[in-house]
Amino acid sequence: MSELRDGGDSVVGEKLAAVGSKIGRVIVISGTGAHRAQRVYIWGDPARCYVDKPIRRA
Repeated sequence: MSELRDGGDSVVGEKLAAVGSKIGRVIVISGTGAHRAQRVYIWGDPARCYVDKPIRRA
C-alpha cells in the first residue's frame, strides 16, 4: 500500500477510515441541500487514513 506524506496530498474513496489518538469535533461544511459534507481532524503519531471502499466506476 502506498503512503502519501506531504501536505496537500489527498485520499479519495467512497468510504474512508481514519485511525488516530485524538479526534476533533465534527464540522458541517458547505454542500448542496441534504448533501452536506462533514470534516473532522485526526491527530496521532502517526495518524492514518485509508480507503475502506473505493469509488465505483461506471
